[in-house]
Amino acid sequence: MAEKLIQVKDLNVTFKTQGGDIEAVRGVSFDIGHSENVAIVGESGSGKSVTALSMLRLHDPKQVVYPDGKVIFNDQDLLSVSENAIRSVRGQDISMIFQEPMSSLNPVYPIGVQIQETLQLHKKLGKEASRKIAIDLLDRVGIREPHQRVDAFPHMLSGGQRQRAMIAMALACGPELLIADEPTTALDVTVQQQILELLQDLQKDTGMSVLLITHDLNLVRKFADRVCVMHEGRIVESAETDTLLERPQHDYTKYLLDSEPDKRIAEITPKHEAIIKADNVKVYFPIRKGFFKRKVDEVRAVDDVDLELRKGETLGIVGESGSGKTTLGLALLRLVDSTGKIRFKDQEISEYREQQMRPLRRSFQIVFQDPFASLSPRMTVEQIVGEGLKLHFPELTRQQRDQRIIETLREVGLDEGALWRYPHEFSGGQRQRIAVARTVILEPDVILLDEPTSALDVSVQKQVLGLLSDLQVKHQLSYLFISHDLRVVRAMSHRVIVMREGKVVETGDVEDVFDNPQQAYTRELASASLYH
Repeated sequence: MAEKLIQVKDLNVTFKTQGGDIEAVRGVSFDIGHSENVAIVGESGSGKSVTALSMLRLHDPKQVVYPDGKVIFNDQDLLSVSENAIRSVRGQDISMIFQEPMSSLNPVYPIGVQIQETLQLHKKLGKEASRKIAIDLLDRVGIREPHQRVDAFPHMLSGGQRQRAMIAMALACGPELLIADEPTTALDVTVQQQILELLQDLQKDTGMSVLLITHDLNLVRKFADRVCVMHEGRIVESAETDTLLERPQHDYTKYLLDSEPDKRIAEITPKHEAIIKADNVKVYFPIRKGFFKRKVDEVRAVDDVDLELRKGETLGIVGESGSGKTTLGLALLRLVDSTGKIRFKDQEISEYREQQMRPLRRSFQIVFQDPFASLSPRMTVEQIVGEGLKLHFPELTRQQRDQRIIETLREVGLDEGALWRYPHEFSGGQRQRIAVARTVILEPDVILLDEPTSALDVSVQKQVLGLLSDLQVKHQLSYLFISHDLRVVRAMSHRVIVMREGKVVETGDVEDVFDNPQQAYTRELASASLYH
């Protein structure tokens, strides 16, 4: 057992709200040894991040109190020391990297300046010395051309580069403990793998400890020495990683481990006709520069793609961010301009203008990644789900429309009581059910599922995938399933296409492609996402 670096003892965290006190964390105790990786896992709202933020007292003191508990670090209780004392610990002895680097980095300062600020504050270094260290840190975390990137603003970097920059900032002062709060959730699987390997390499060099906050059990399996499982503000089980994953004791831990997506796909027979057939589809975006905005180059977002989608079939589309997955989906639904031939049933729709496409829009529906962003906050569930009916089924009476809305809500697992409520009154999983109800009520032929479960916890993800499977069987729906999570694609798809830089690099039956990949890129994706 590693010597203890930090000890959390009987931590209680209470939020002061207008509706009364909320106990977010109740009696949490754990410790982290030197050079040890400890993970805290659980669903959203279980108290993981609240616990991590409390260790550095990063909550607003007007809204949060610590009625009981201690956080012992270097023989002092961080919950009771002065504000100056805790400020000297933050960033120097204990650092934190957050889930979404775009909202955590200051958009008005170059990343180099933000790294230098930590060094100037804690190490009292000058401008030149701190800049040199910032460049070295960017190089160390794997950012190419660090001498140029040090002056880049956050919006000029990719998601993976921004996360690397945050890691560089967190490591600037050589902390003994790094708290990583969902550090890879917003990243592609290959970038996730790179970030994990980076943290492991840095750990070997510096000997720091890591507290990983996550709901991804695959990540825990690869990275953590010990795991604490949180549920409703309490740690319900704690053990070494292998022991906990192979022999879980608590019912909630078993429930989490059982939340991996199941193989549930509808049976497809060869006689099923093609719903969509695409030949030589291309989507090029011009790059214009200069005063007259002349075209100087073009981005080949989708480059010469052929595919076929049959009735009742799920076609998985996988690849990294920027590979052209979503653009291809939008092109097939004629929502972005493209060249090439696209057939829907017996019609060639490639040259259809918006007026010609309008009667067909009912047949093409989309479920988006973030249900909170895709549902209007000003509309009730009844208005959201019924909006399309007014447009596409004008012949229905008010009573018939209301009846169909209620039937559809029941079909997706919501009751009549949801009708008059607004999106913010529901959980993430319930909001995604509302988004699904909005699409299936129109009796579409094809639904584009654009990362429909990546914003959800693993258990909620399993419920939504089960719902989509049941609806597909019942209504013979065809799905275009876009995701970078190969485990979900494998569970849901009949066939898969792998995209990279706008091109299809591999295609075939899902089992053949993932079990026996022919291309190096597919092997890289599969090893990062499927195997552990």
